[in-house]
Amino acid sequence: MRIAVIGPSRNPVAAPYAGGQERFTAILADGLRARGHRIELWARAGSDELLADSLHVMPDRPDLSAVASQDPNLPEPSFLDDQVAYLAVMRDLLCRNDIDIVLNQSLHQLPLALAPALAVPVVTTLHTPPFPWMEVGAWLAGPDSHMVAVSSALRAQWETVTRVSVIPNGVDQRAFLPGPGGDSLAWAGRLTPEKGADIAIAAARLAGLPLRLAGPIADPRWFAEVIHPLLGGKIEYLGQLGDSDLAKMYGASLATLVTPCWEEPFCLVAAESQMCGTPVAGVRRGGLAEVVSGPGGVLVDPGAGVVERIAAAIAAIGAVDRRAVAESARERLDCARTVDSYEQLLCAAIGSNTVEGSAMRYTHASVGGPDG
Repeated sequence: MRIAVIGPSRNPVAAPYAGGQERFTAILADGLRARGHRIELWARAGSDELLADSLHVMPDRPDLSAVASQDPNLPEPSFLDDQVAYLAVMRDLLCRNDIDIVLNQSLHQLPLALAPALAVPVVTTLHTPPFPWMEVGAWLAGPDSHMVAVSSALRAQWETVTRVSVIPNGVDQRAFLPGPGGDSLAWAGRLTPEKGADIAIAAARLAGLPLRLAGPIADPRWFAEVIHPLLGGKIEYLGQLGDSDLAKMYGASLATLVTPCWEEPFCLVAAESQMCGTPVAGVRRGGLAEVVSGPGGVLVDPGAGVVERIAAAIAAIGAVDRRAVAESARERLDCARTVDSYEQLLCAAIGSNTVEGSAMRYTHASVGGPDG
C-alpha cells in the first residue's frame, strides 16, 4: 500500500516525543513501513526522516499584513498555525493520484471534513474525547468514514459517530525491557493540569517514598506555580527523557503513578511501565482500566480522598511479581499487534472504496509486495 500519514501539527514526530500522539504516529509509520508499505508522512520540521519513505514538512504560518494582523477578531496563533498546516496537507493530498489511503493522526477537523473530497479512503485515529471542532469534522466526514478509537472507553465517548473500530495502542517492547525495581516511585507525561502530577507528588509524600517525574513542560505557567514549588527533597524532576532513560526510570522504580484528572483515552505511560515489570498505581479514569489489568497494578476511584487511596495502593503493590507484570504487558500491549490490526483495517478500507476489480487486487495480493 502507498499510505499518506497525517501527523500532529504542534510538535515534530521525533524522539524524545512530546506526547503519546507523536509517539504513536511514529510507531504506526515505522511499523507499517517495516511491513513493506510505502509511507509518506506530513509532519512538522524536525520529524524523524527515517520513519517514512518521504517526509513532507508542514509549512509555518506566514507573516500577516498590517491590516490582517490588527483585525480584532484575529484567532490565537496556535489556531492559525494548525489551519495553515492542515490546509496545506489537504491541498497536497487533493493534488495527488498515487496514494492508496490516508491514515490521519491529527487532532483537527480539516482532514475529517475534507475526507469525502479525496478519491481514496481516510482512516482517522481518535486520540481524544470529542472536542467540538473534531465532532463537527467527524459529522462532515459522513457515515462512510473510517475511524478508530484507542480504547473502548474512548469509543463510548464518541456517541455521535456510529462507525468506529477499537484498536488499542501499543508499545515497542524492544525499547522497554524489564528492570530490577527499586524503592522509589515514577511519574511520566506532559506537565499539564489534566495529567495530575501534583496529585502524584502528594501521594508519594503521604507514602513516604521518593518520586521522580519526567516529561515535557507543556504548561509553563502551571508548572512554575504548582509543580516547581513542590520539588526538592524526595521529589525530583528529571526533564524530558528519551526511551532508554524512561525505561531505566520505570525499571528501577517500585511503581509508576498515573494520575489523570480527565478521562484518559489510553495511557502509553502505563503500558511502558508494565513492559518494564513495574506495576501502576493509578486513578481509574477513561481507558486506563483497559491498559492496567491482571497483575499490572492497582487503580483507585477519583474524587475526594484520591491521594490517600493512591498511597494505600502503593503500599499494596510491593508484593507484585514483576516478571508476571512484564509478561502480561508483552502479551497484551505489544505494538506489533496494533500495527497488524491497522494493516488489516487499511486493506479492508481500500477494498470497500474501490470497484470490484481493484478491490480484488488488494484482497488477493500479498501484503508488502513491490508497491507495498
